[in-house]
Amino acid sequence: FSRRSGAAARNMLSLTATLALSYSPAFFWTGSRDLNLGYRARHLNEATGEDLERAVAALLGQPGNQGGVLLEKAPAKGQSPEVQLVFLLEGLDTEDVRNDGAQMRQMNGFLQQSASSLTVPFTTRSQAHPTIFEKAARVRGEHVDMHFASHPELFNNRASDLVVIEHSAPDLASHDEFIGHVCHHVSEATNGNYAALVTGSKLPVEVPRRRLATVQPTGVKLMITRDLLAALMVSFLLFIIFISGLCCLLSMQTPRKFEDGSKAS
Repeated sequence: FSRRSGAAARNMLSLTATLALSYSPAFFWTGSRDLNLGYRARHLNEATGEDLERAVAALLGQPGNQGGVLLEKAPAKGQSPEVQLVFLLEGLDTEDVRNDGAQMRQMNGFLQQSASSLTVPFTTRSQAHPTIFEKAARVRGEHVDMHFASHPELFNNRASDLVVIEHSAPDLASHDEFIGHVCHHVSEATNGNYAALVTGSKLPVEVPRRRLATVQPTGVKLMITRDLLAALMVSFLLFIIFISGLCCLLSMQTPRKFEDGSKAS
C-alpha cells in the first residue's frame, strides 16, 4: 500500500472499531497451489456476501467468473482445487477476532504458511440473504468425518467439489481446533490440493439495537415504521399550508361597487 492508502486503512480500522458487530471477517487460503489470492494479502474495503461467493466460484473454475474484487485474477484452467472448503462459524464477528484472534493459532498458521492467502476483515450480509451459499448442501460439523468417509471420491475425482460446513462452538479456540482437524485431513487426502474459506454463518446486523433495548428497557413500543411516520409528518405539514392558503383566499375582500372615473370628471 502507498502512504495514502495505508493511512486510509488505519482510519477505517479506527472508525469501524465501534461498528465491528456489524461485520464478519473472512479468511481465504490454499494448500500447495497459488490460486491468485495474493501472498498474505489483506482486503480492507467492505465486501459483501456476494463478493465471497464470486471469489469461491472463480476458485472452482466457474466459466466467465473472474472473482470480482477479491481475486487478482481467476486461476488458470485446470488449476482449481480438488476440494473447496467453506466453514460457516456460528457467532464469528470481527470484534471477537480483533480481541481474541490469538486463540485461532492453527488458522493463523494456515494463513501464514499457505501458497496464497487473503484476509477480509469487513464482510456484510443483506437482510434478504443473511448467510452465503444458501442453495448449497451443508454438512454439520459433528457429521463431517462421516461425510468424508462416505464420499471418498471427493478427494480424487479430478473435479472441484464444494463442501460447506456449519460449525457451532462456545469460543474461538474450539472453532480453531475443528478447522485444523478438517484441513489437515483434507490436505493429506488431496496432497495439499484444496482451498478454504472461513467466515461467519450469519451476520448479527441487529445486535447493537437489541443490546441497547436490553440495557434500557422502556416498555413502550412505537407501532409505526419510520417511513410511515415521515410520510404522515409531511402530509400534516402540507395540510397546514393548504388550510393557511385557503383561509387567506377566503379572507380577501373587494369593494362592493366601483366608481366610474369618466363620470366623476
